[in-house]
Amino acid sequence: MNIGGDLAAVASSWGSALTAPQARQRFGGLTMKHYIRLFTFASMACLYCGLAQGHHAISASYDENSTGTIEGVVVEVFWANPHVHYYMEVVNDAGAAELWDIETGNLIGLSRTGWTKETIELGDRIRVSGHLGRDGTKRLNLDRDSLEIIE
Repeated sequence: MNIGGDLAAVASSWGSALTAPQARQRFGGLTMKHYIRLFTFASMACLYCGLAQGHHAISASYDENSTGTIEGVVVEVFWANPHVHYYMEVVNDAGAAELWDIETGNLIGLSRTGWTKETIELGDRIRVSGHLGRDGTKRLNLDRDSLEIIE
C-alpha cells in the first residue's frame, strides 16, 4: 500500500488553492466577512426570539373577561422577581378555607408606584380585585389600585 501516493491523489482531486475571486464565485459571491455578519445576525435573532418567549402574556394564566374581588388573610409573601406573589387564606361561601395566589408585577414596577415589602405583610386582612385565574384556579392578577387593608 502506497500511502504517499494515495495522499497525493486525494490532494490533486481537491484542485489547487482558490484565489479570492474564485472562492467568491464558488461560494455564491459571499466573503468570509459576509458569512460572519450573517451568522451574527442569525444568532442574535435566535437569542431574541428565545427571550421574547420567556415572558408570558397575562391571558395565558388569567381570564381577561372575568374579574373578581376576594377578601382574606395574607399567609405568605413571595417578594422577588419575576413577579411578587401574596398567598391569602379566603373563606368561601360554604365556610371552607381556600388558598389563593395573588400575583402582582415585578419589584421595579411595584417600587415605582410606591409599594414596598411592608405594603402588605403576613397576617394582614386585605380585600383585592383583579382578573381571575383560568379554569377556576384560585389565582388573581392584582389590580394594585384595588388594595384595601382591613383593620
